[in-house]
Amino acid sequence: HKNPGGVSFNLAKTMTEFGIPVILGSVLGNDAEGHELLGIAQGLGINCELVCTASQKTDKYIAIEDSGGLVAAIADCSSLEMNEKMLLEKLKEWKKSKGSKTEISELVIDSNLSSSFIDTLLNNREFNNYPINIASASNHKIERIKQLDYKMNSTLLYLNFQEARKLLATDSDDCHERQNYIQVLLQKFGRVILTDGENEIIDADSREIFKFKPQSIRPNKITGAGDYFMAAHKALELLGYSRMAALEKACDFVQNKIT
Repeated sequence: HKNPGGVSFNLAKTMTEFGIPVILGSVLGNDAEGHELLGIAQGLGINCELVCTASQKTDKYIAIEDSGGLVAAIADCSSLEMNEKMLLEKLKEWKKSKGSKTEISELVIDSNLSSSFIDTLLNNREFNNYPINIASASNHKIERIKQLDYKMNSTLLYLNFQEARKLLATDSDDCHERQNYIQVLLQKFGRVILTDGENEIIDADSREIFKFKPQSIRPNKITGAGDYFMAAHKALELLGYSRMAALEKACDFVQNKIT
């Protein structure tokens, strides 16, 4: 099955479903698939004025699943990586043109972007005064977050158990270690939301820890589930839901998406 997607698209699409206005910044190729994807995003009501068009082919993500879940995945982000400078300049010029009229409430950053790009963006005075949400993207790209040279006190990191293991360089499979993972992560990040499939979700900051056990289900697909959860959770909090209610309702939303 061929579907429109990518982490940033999934996040923008889902938040739009909740009525949250989104401005999407990304890179598409100047090819039929790029034009098609741009049209789909615009048709969904996503503001795409910060989407750049590059001469390369539009990036793709291939996922192989079986009845047990994800078997393997290949992400081609070469067009995005080759054109990050163009995207950064477009973001900065747009922000300068808006001045104080910019109605940005928060930044959501996808870790398919390089650590250098994220660092530059977060240390830019035009953007570094907003709350920051980071999508870890995958356990193969979580290392990029470790390399960030930025004070992350106001940052909310979304990641799963496997990504936490990779970030903390541990091979422990013990679910009881999750609490220890959280404490270590909170030394760098202001808030952490750790998911683990159908196991307990933890939402923690330096003051409080919330835990929620999702209902056990048999999914028809798993690709994109983490993106759906993050976007739904972020949207629900922006709509005023409590931290516990946001966890519960985001889980319900994802389960309806993948069953």
